[in-house]
Amino acid sequence: MALLALGLVLLLVHTRIYAFLTDDAYISFRYARNLSHGFGLVFNPGMERVEGYSNLLWVLVLAAFDRFGLRPERVANPLSVLCTIVLWGVIAWYAWKRRRETAAWCLGAALVWLGATRSIAVWSTSGLETRSFELWVVWGVLRLASEIEAAEAGRPWRPFAAPLFALGALTRPDGLLIGASACAAGALWLLLRRRDALLRYIVSWTSFALLVGAQLAFRRAYYGEWVPNTYFAKVGGHTDVRLGLEYLWAFVLEYAAYLWLPLLALGAWRLIRARGPLLALLAAVLVPYLAYVVAIGGDHFEFRPLDLVFPLAFVLMAEGLRSLVASRARAAGAAAFALIIAVGLFVRPWQTHVETPAGYYPGFPGHPGYETGVARDFLAPAHDGIYRLPGLAAIAAEHRRLLFALTYRFACIRQEEHVGFLASSMAEGERIRQLIADGRLPRDVYIAMSCVGAMPYLSDVRTLDRHGLTDAHVAHSAFTKDPLLAHGKFATIEYARQRGVDLWTVDKAYLTGAVTDDNVLQSIRFGPRNHEDDWAADIGNGRLLMVQLPQGIDSARRRMPRLQFMRLDDPEFIRHFVDIALPYYYDWMRAHPADLAAGVRLAYVARLGERWDIARSLYEQLEPLVPHNADFYEQLADCYEGTGDKSLAAVTLDKAADAARSAGDGARSDALAARANTLRR
Repeated sequence: MALLALGLVLLLVHTRIYAFLTDDAYISFRYARNLSHGFGLVFNPGMERVEGYSNLLWVLVLAAFDRFGLRPERVANPLSVLCTIVLWGVIAWYAWKRRRETAAWCLGAALVWLGATRSIAVWSTSGLETRSFELWVVWGVLRLASEIEAAEAGRPWRPFAAPLFALGALTRPDGLLIGASACAAGALWLLLRRRDALLRYIVSWTSFALLVGAQLAFRRAYYGEWVPNTYFAKVGGHTDVRLGLEYLWAFVLEYAAYLWLPLLALGAWRLIRARGPLLALLAAVLVPYLAYVVAIGGDHFEFRPLDLVFPLAFVLMAEGLRSLVASRARAAGAAAFALIIAVGLFVRPWQTHVETPAGYYPGFPGHPGYETGVARDFLAPAHDGIYRLPGLAAIAAEHRRLLFALTYRFACIRQEEHVGFLASSMAEGERIRQLIADGRLPRDVYIAMSCVGAMPYLSDVRTLDRHGLTDAHVAHSAFTKDPLLAHGKFATIEYARQRGVDLWTVDKAYLTGAVTDDNVLQSIRFGPRNHEDDWAADIGNGRLLMVQLPQGIDSARRRMPRLQFMRLDDPEFIRHFVDIALPYYYDWMRAHPADLAAGVRLAYVARLGERWDIARSLYEQLEPLVPHNADFYEQLADCYEGTGDKSLAAVTLDKAADAARSAGDGARSDALAARANTLRR
């Protein structure tokens, strides 16, 4: 009893630490809100029907609450935590039923492990349907084992497992695979062990067939497809087994699942000797499901589809722990091993939490831009008191390598990054809403963007999803070259023009940007080179609206007369940008004097505006702090040339040429050297 209570306390405390909402949950929130307001299960009211969610039951539940005035973003996490508590209760019920058996206390270890696991804590919230789905599946497996045991023994039983699996299938499409596999395993078990019970067993699955069949019929009739649009947008027949294996291997290393192997083997042997159906059901559920997860390349979120493994594996491991106690008659040794497993579940995941920087760093830690910055020492084995030990250090190094490789492809993105992104996307959604309220954007503005969660939900704008989750045409298009996981489709500007889109965001995520943001400066620096139609409009408070205009500038000025659009390569815009940006940069630097990156951007902005004296002073202050970099030296040389010091400009260009040569860019090195020679003439 004490172990059961300890497991629940650990679980709730751990859940509180990681409580969050993810931006993707707001897609389901928007469908739920539109349904409750009478617009139907659509993303854009009044437009075509597209199933841009993959969690029908979750959306329906949220819509029901919204109908009574409880908004989805308010109730999603409490419902998810409730599902977590019920999941704890299901496993506690499984342990309590065996409390009089040998070493029954070991079954309580499953709940302690559950409470120590970061992934369980993370997906106890998020606003997604993850925990609800796991509840139905785990409950269904344990209940089905009891029903098959009763049928085999000739005892009366009530068919409760099949509806549970049906609820899982209604919650996520993966549930259909799991439910069908469990049904088949149970039927095969009874075929071999108790044929006279087989017919009743098959009939008991009628509810599963009816509920799943009704959902498929609804989808076909309402959306014209047999599978959700999200399948075409994310998978569409595309497999990436190598990425999926790396995703699975990172899971094994992060949660020290190699320590589970003895208990899994002992648990399997114990269940085989008991001649019960639970092991067959666990194998039937997990093997095809894991194969599916590997085949699709894992998931964008950190171990979300693999979270189902924990409760099912822990039940089997607890049986193995009982076997260990029975064979050695040494409860202390078994308890010590259980504690080691709990430490393995907690230590490495906690280290990732501690070392992940606060704020929003997209693709952390694998994005190439972080290699020499915030990710340089991330999860280095030397930082960990346990994983610095011989042998474990090699595991830590491999785990670190995998996280870098996965996040480079936008797979296995950590909870901390989603926290940072939601904060920024919610702020952006409110800004768009305010622009509409102020009359600077029309109420029916149509925006193409790549993140369609909180921003469209909070601003309530018509939205074209450039990755196709909520757009069937984009979802059925071809994958881009070297696609990022779950982000492999992308709309064309021509398609946006045909759809009547007003604004196409230049940034990957945001419609607006602060003048001090790196992405704004990068757009100004490279936008005119990459596109011929990038525009900006000053919306005040140091922010710019940065877009392409699929319908053309005349249409934009007619529909948005209160915004003054200027091309990014227009000298007048550059002068205006520098004028408004410099004061904000100075304010930022006074508040954050150690922000080297912002200092570099400030110097570049001064140079961009040909404020040569200011730029030269800033670059000279930064020179000792910046690594040997060709870009930096070339910009400093521009400042020297701008202030009339050609000889110093030539010397600095020589440094730039050396830096380019060291970086392996011979052509640029030659060009810089030639420019230096020209200045010396």
